This record gives sequence, structure tokens and C-alpha cells, in this order.
Amino acid sequence: MIPSPSSHHATHAISRNVSRTLPLIALLAAPIIVTAQNPPARTSQTAATSSAGSSELEPVALHALQRMSEQLQRATTFSFKARIMREEPGTNGQMLDFFHYVTAQVGRPGKMRLAVVSDTSDLTLWYDGKNVTVMPVSARMFSTLASAPTLDGTLEMLRDKMNVHTPLFPFLSSNAYQRLSQGLQSANEIGFINVGNEQLLHLAFTEADADWQLWLTGPHEVVPRRIAIIYKNVEGQPRVTIDFSDWNLNAEIPASAFMFEKPEGAVQADWNALKPRPVEPGSKTGGDR
Repeated sequence: MIPSPSSHHATHAISRNVSRTLPLIALLAAPIIVTAQNPPARTSQTAATSSAGSSELEPVALHALQRMSEQLQRATTFSFKARIMREEPGTNGQMLDFFHYVTAQVGRPGKMRLAVVSDTSDLTLWYDGKNVTVMPVSARMFSTLASAPTLDGTLEMLRDKMNVHTPLFPFLSSNAYQRLSQGLQSANEIGFINVGNEQLLHLAFTEADADWQLWLTGPHEVVPRRIAIIYKNVEGQPRVTIDFSDWNLNAEIPASAFMFEKPEGAVQADWNALKPRPVEPGSKTGGDR
């Protein structure tokens, strides 16, 4: 099941002066999609082929999803980069695109580091097996929360207690297949396509709240290259796209990469202090992400 965006979805002003409020939730809560040469059209139908609209769960599509999950599962340490594009409605109803760039490093079962770059602010998240710490690069503030001893438990804590929702979570977890296959109403193999010099397997899925597509590399290393999601039950049916790159399933990551070291002069702040200030409807000056 694809994680859904928060129901408290802020409307953005078309003309915006960027707020300097620290963008924790905004940066981490972005849905994720990978863009191919021809992005999917705005529609509740996930794929543009007759086979993709069926209600069946094709074994070949589920097998491909399972194989990708097993490939990630076998990696004790891995890293990747992701370019995330999300849509949000402006005050005139026009959908606006916002971009974030994430560098992820993972050490199973309980280590993670995320470096997030956006058009307004940068931040880093460290998870060392005991605590999650977030610190914006440009601010002398950080927030630390006690977390679960496993990455899966920590991802669930961020989702359930801190209202952080992102389609990246399944690919960071120990079992992507279990998370992605839950609640599926259809699963279809569209076929192989060529994107640049790479051949990708194109899959399409539907569930109650979202239609999504996945492009996988192969045949030897099966990892996601793109995921594209349409949230059907959110106003405007916003799209999220994530482009994955630089996968390393045998990454050499020093233990220090997952440890937060407090910079001199930095002060600890409440987690809520790192949330962005929402834009009031009709505002032309309010704080954007």
C-alpha cells in the first residue's frame, strides 16, 4: 500500500515569499515518483493500455515486485538517490510542482541517514538504532526523538506518531513487497520500455486510494528506477513522482555516518518547531515549504 499524504493538505499561494520556518515534515512527507520519457496523463486509470485497467492481480507483476523486494532485502547496507516531484494545489486550483532531492544510506537492521535538499532548505536525518535526530543545514537547531530499535519500527513511529508520510518508506523497509502489495486491487505488467540506454520493466497497480506505476531495472539487479503515484481521493488528484539513481546494494558506509554529532552552538528544539508554517488560503506572502 502506498503511504497517503496527510489529510491536512495546505493550499499554496501562486505568488509566494518563502518562509524560513524549518521544513521537516514538508521535506520528508513528500510523495515520491520516478519520471520517464512520457509521464502518465492525469487520470484515474493508471496505465494507458487495455490490460492495465483490469481488476486482476497478474502473477507476473507480483513476481517482479517480489523479486525487487528480495533484492533489497538481501542488502545489509545500501544507498541510493531520489529526485522527488510532488504536486500541490495553488489558490486558483492550478497544480504546482515542488522538488526535493534525497540521498539515502541504510544499514540493516537499525541505521539510516537521509540528506534532503529542497528549493528552500536542506536538512539531514540520522537514525542510529536508538534515536532519530533531524537538523536543518542552515540552522543551529536540532530535534532528537527516542525511536524503535529497528528501522521498520522507526518508520512506523514517524508515520503514526509524527505524521510523516512518504512513498520512500517501503523501499527503506525490510520487506518492500509486504508493504506495497497490501490492499492491491490490480497488478499488471505493461511490458519492457527503453529509457535512454536502459531497458525497464513497466508495472501498473491500483488500490483504493491511489493508482501507481513502477519501473524496474534488470535482469540481474532489480531495483526501482521510477515510481509514479496519483492520489485519487485527494482534491485535485495530485501526482508524486520519484526518480531513483545511484543504487549501491553493497555500500561501504562508516558507522559514523549514522551518528549525530552536535555542532558547537546548536540548541535542541521541540519536533514541532521544525514544522513549516502553513499557508493561509488566499495569502500571497505566507510561508511556503
